[in-house]
Amino acid sequence: MKLIKSAVAILLTLPMMALAGEVKVSWGDFDDFIDVRPASETKSAFYKRVKTSLEKSFTELGEKLPDGAVFEFRVTDLDLAGDVRYGGIREYRLVERIYFPKMKFDYQLIDGEGKILKEGSESLKDMNFLDRIRTPAQYRNDGFYYEKYMFEQWFDENIVSQFK
Repeated sequence: MKLIKSAVAILLTLPMMALAGEVKVSWGDFDDFIDVRPASETKSAFYKRVKTSLEKSFTELGEKLPDGAVFEFRVTDLDLAGDVRYGGIREYRLVERIYFPKMKFDYQLIDGEGKILKEGSESLKDMNFLDRIRTPAQYRNDGFYYEKYMFEQWFDENIVSQFK
């Protein structure tokens, strides 16, 4: 009986599931990146938090791609917004205009048939990151807002636009 209930529940929810593409991300060595320095936590914990937070955001962008499309990219450098400073016995990340976010990556966009639609290397930077109102609700209370927003804007303009 449980099996039948489970099967019925799955069949009822299938039409509600949106078919989408996929985003696959891999990372270079965090120790070689320009600025992925922790303020007041261990390196390994901070690296894990950065990776987990950004990967979650990147993966959600796959919903904007058509079914079967795959966007694969490798982050080769990352410079988080702000700069780590010493303040008494604690370190903190000071966010000012001169410490804007930057990201470098190599990528491929592959359609559902395995054909490479677009590939290349990108070097993003957002020198106006403090001039905009933080509108996307998904990032409002989330860490690494500036980096996520910068990448999402590039993704929409350069990748999602390929399918419109």
